Amino acid sequence: MRTNEQTEKALAAVAVPANLSPQKAQLARLFAKEKLMEGFTVSGFCSDNGISTKSWYEYLEEADFKSYLNQVQSAIIPDSERDAYEAMKKHILKLAYKTSPTPKEVELFMETFSYIQEADKRERMEALGISDEKKPDTKTLEEKKASLLSRLTTK
Repeated sequence: MRTNEQTEKALAAVAVPANLSPQKAQLARLFAKEKLMEGFTVSGFCSDNGISTKSWYEYLEEADFKSYLNQVQSAIIPDSERDAYEAMKKHILKLAYKTSPTPKEVELFMETFSYIQEADKRERMEALGISDEKKPDTKTLEEKKASLLSRLTTK
């Protein structure tokens, strides 16, 4: 278990994005620390810190805030807990190769590796052209004009 001093040192090592306000950076650090405590709820956190849950979820939509929050959360996970998680993950991985896993084992596996399931779903949706995920537009203004003109003139 990390000491408070170790936690603060780990948090200080994470660079705050230039366009993130000091208030939001502080909220992200507090959230990361409090989330590790028993009985934590988002609504309780928001209430204790004088913000609405609506504001909190709006902050999470901001790329810089979300990225910073993810970084500080990762920074304060104790190495011993990360090692224990990796050891358990290895045991759970073995379930995939069982001839007849029980429904509980399948559920445990799918819950543990839900991020892989989500990635697979996203990839299949993109392959079918039905992804609702916004891709960054890297075209220049001239390329956009040319594309629009070509679509208008071919009809």
